[in-house]
Amino acid sequence: MLTGKYAEGTPADSRGASATLAPYVEARRGERSGRIVSAVLTAADGLGTSPLAVALAWVRDRPGVASAVVGARDVAQLTASMAAESVALPKEIRAALDDVSR
Repeated sequence: MLTGKYAEGTPADSRGASATLAPYVEARRGERSGRIVSAVLTAADGLGTSPLAVALAWVRDRPGVASAVVGARDVAQLTASMAAESVALPKEIRAALDDVSR
């Protein structure tokens, strides 16, 4: 969800479109999640990086988080996920993401 992949609906070729996961995805799409996704997309645009990298960096840097689990389906997705390691979110962006997610 945080990557913005489902911001405009569920792509037909995504795992979220499967009969098993569609109810899970739809249950998490709403006004609150839309605000969070929008903030992640804005941060990614401002930092010149991907929403995936912003989302993973934000989760990774939260207090008490030991690791972030990624669900890469192929090498390209895994490579994109690994790129988050080099992303350092400025404290202002972290604070904005924390605020919008409360």
